[in-house]
Amino acid sequence: MKTPTCCSFCKSEEGKPRPVGNYIVELKVISVMGSEKHACQSCYRKTKRLLELEQQKEQAIMKPSLFQKMHQFALRIAGLFMMLLFTSAMLYAQGAPGLPMFPDDPAAAPIDGGLSLLAAAGGAYAIKKLRDKKAE
Repeated sequence: MKTPTCCSFCKSEEGKPRPVGNYIVELKVISVMGSEKHACQSCYRKTKRLLELEQQKEQAIMKPSLFQKMHQFALRIAGLFMMLLFTSAMLYAQGAPGLPMFPDDPAAAPIDGGLSLLAAAGGAYAIKKLRDKKAE
């Protein structure tokens, strides 16, 4: 089998000066997506770095850290607590079953407590999104 004499990526010839960088080309073998390719020094470093970054991303996606697992668990518990808090308030607001009785003077609607909870939840959500965006 004939040994290739040029880089598979930039087509620089082995033993001759590379057009960019002006150094003598030495080919190395690198495995890209299951196939072996020959690369000059520059292309070898770039390709190896890209393959390592992809591998790190795959590992990060596959294995969440213990901190991430604890954070997800805490968010779920907080969500359940908020759901329980809001549903229990709605259960008390239903009143006794039967035909409604209309009083002469209607009572004022207590909306300040619910609105302040919604505003606090919205503010917390906005802060979280801003921190996530800054982290990217």
